[in-house]
Amino acid sequence: MKYGKWTCLFSFFLLFGCAAPHYFWPQKDIGFKETNPQTVEKRILIASRDSAFKRELVDRITAAYSNRPIYIRTTGIESLSNENANDYSAVVLITTCMGWTVDVEVEKFLTRYGHLSSIIVLTTSNGGDVLPDMETRKIDAISSASVTDRVQPLAQKMIAKINRLIE
Repeated sequence: MKYGKWTCLFSFFLLFGCAAPHYFWPQKDIGFKETNPQTVEKRILIASRDSAFKRELVDRITAAYSNRPIYIRTTGIESLSNENANDYSAVVLITTCMGWTVDVEVEKFLTRYGHLSSIIVLTTSNGGDVLPDMETRKIDAISSASVTDRVQPLAQKMIAKINRLIE
């Protein structure tokens, strides 16, 4: 019985310990913005947490499509529960790794829409080595450290991935 309590306690911390940072240190979201009319056929959703690195990345991606007839909706990760991935040609999720996992809201979104191949997930982490669970999902996922020198090449990589989805 003594070992049962310790095993139960250890299991609790193991299962919920990795998600705890998401609840204790919530991240700020990027602001809402729309580019081009919603009536165009091609549509991109970009959902992101907020940081100087992520804002610059989102700005570069958005600028690449600003003169084209493509609707771009930029919103925060917390607003993903209000979004339907089926309404977009491409969905870009830019999130922060905490506790060796992707954001809880991103994971919920991927549980609903991970079967779609139109989703691209970028996870930032110190080591640049954390990806969402890819098993049974058709998403495209990459990971990177939030290093300012990497914004331009990472933006080009993301734009190339988006281009494959919208063209």
